[in-house]
Amino acid sequence: MGQTKELVKNVVRDFNAGLQNLYPANEIMSFVYLLFDEYLQWPKTKVHLSYEVSLNGQTLSRFRNALEKLSLGEPIQYIIGKGWFNGLTLSVTPDVLVPRPETEGLCRNIYSENIQNQYLDISILDIGTGSGCIAIDLKKKFPYAWVTGTDISEKALRVAGHNAAIFQLPIDFIGADILLPLHWGRFGVYDLIVSNPPYVTESEKRWMHRNVVEFEPPSALFVPEDEPLKFYSAIGAFASLHLRRSGSLWVEINERFGKEVRDLFREMNFQKVEVLQDFFGKDRFVKAVANPGLTDISWWYADKGDQG
Repeated sequence: MGQTKELVKNVVRDFNAGLQNLYPANEIMSFVYLLFDEYLQWPKTKVHLSYEVSLNGQTLSRFRNALEKLSLGEPIQYIIGKGWFNGLTLSVTPDVLVPRPETEGLCRNIYSENIQNQYLDISILDIGTGSGCIAIDLKKKFPYAWVTGTDISEKALRVAGHNAAIFQLPIDFIGADILLPLHWGRFGVYDLIVSNPPYVTESEKRWMHRNVVEFEPPSALFVPEDEPLKFYSAIGAFASLHLRRSGSLWVEINERFGKEVRDLFREMNFQKVEVLQDFFGKDRFVKAVANPGLTDISWWYADKGDQG
């Protein structure tokens, strides 16, 4: 029996037919271009100029396998093991969130408001580092900074460490649960603390695409319906102790809770607390500046006791 062959134009047709009920046409074609680039190093123009070329063997199997996974909702980033963040190509596995444009905006805002510190040896902490995208991007933007990333997931820390090694960036990665105050002693004092914590409530799952709900790590996405600010409460308390008095705290937020996060940080005696919008005009980030005076967070310890 001869080897199975398929023309490029038929492969493209199969992707469009198999995914039309899941994705818009332009997004399907973006998947096609990514896969041809990944598997054959073909640019977009060569794909269109090669419609009558036959694919066979392992190459054809890889395309068919990718189509099957995409039809089940698996993110393209997990299929090819790559994600993109502010021009950087990062390794991505199902142990970490797929890097998102909103978080790119968070890093751009931090850079634009701290550009005067670009060549200073400031210290930066990324809480919930995941793939390391924030820590790596900020280390690239602030090359003399001392950058640390932390995560509760050891698998995520391995991905982040691998990505930092690819770019030959000296970033420290620490395993810790920011919700447990007894873990806070593992950290020093920072000029800038940033976090994209879990902030999607359980009730919002029904509005989300299956490629997020069924494939990305739920512990990095979701919070209980009755505790939507649990991570911001912990991060704010932590930052009250671990930010230098001229330092700033930056967090990505659920658009539904901009006012609540702002008010929470104000109650914790942060200054210049602002809600900032993303490129869609939605409340997406909160920035706060440390209070030069002492901050009383004894309520936090009283509430949490000696957990750890």
